[in-house]
Amino acid sequence: MNKQINHFETLKTSLPVILGYLGIGASFGIMARAAGLDLTIIMMISAFVYAGSVQFALITMLSGGTPLFAIMMSVFLINSRVILMSTTIAHLLGNETLLKKLSVGVLLTDETFALSINKASDSKVKVGWLNRLNLVAYVTWLVATLMGAIAGGLLKSPEKLGLKFAIIAMFIGLLWLQVVSDKQLSLLYQISIIIATLLVFYIGLIVIPKNILIIIVPIIISYIGAQFKNEIN
Repeated sequence: MNKQINHFETLKTSLPVILGYLGIGASFGIMARAAGLDLTIIMMISAFVYAGSVQFALITMLSGGTPLFAIMMSVFLINSRVILMSTTIAHLLGNETLLKKLSVGVLLTDETFALSINKASDSKVKVGWLNRLNLVAYVTWLVATLMGAIAGGLLKSPEKLGLKFAIIAMFIGLLWLQVVSDKQLSLLYQISIIIATLLVFYIGLIVIPKNILIIIVPIIISYIGAQFKNEIN
């Protein structure tokens, strides 16, 4: 009975990610197929890269004949933010073994990280719950990619559908859930951090390559947030 309750809780919690991944994963599959990528290659990208924004960038790089080293560096730089997220999750898991923490980090994504932070505001984050959440998200992503790749052969101009906006829409939804559900931080503080993030990112784009900026902005905003948290709250 407890296992059924746990599975139901995981499914309920992961519903926003499932709905978002269905749209984004299918969008990637459609766009990748339209770019001429083989179904096997498409599924391997989703299975081993497993990063929405990177995968969309990969479509352009692969179809444009970008050198392999440049592709590898771009993937690493864009995904390096996961290092910061994994460090945070490891802290939330407390005294759990290194092996259990590594098992969580393997399939950690921006979205499951956001849900974990939301849960941490109300209760302790457990390894079993997070592993189930990560697995549900991963399987959903693969299924959605397959559906999109199959459907991609039937669409002549998928770029006209605005599919690339799907990932932005999901992040906006997750950000909203974070703001309304976090009772430990004041609304003023959260809105201030959001505005500061947008400003730092906008200004940074003028002088810093966007792949590197993805790493720098979280560090800067984390410092700003820590400095002003007590004052605003």
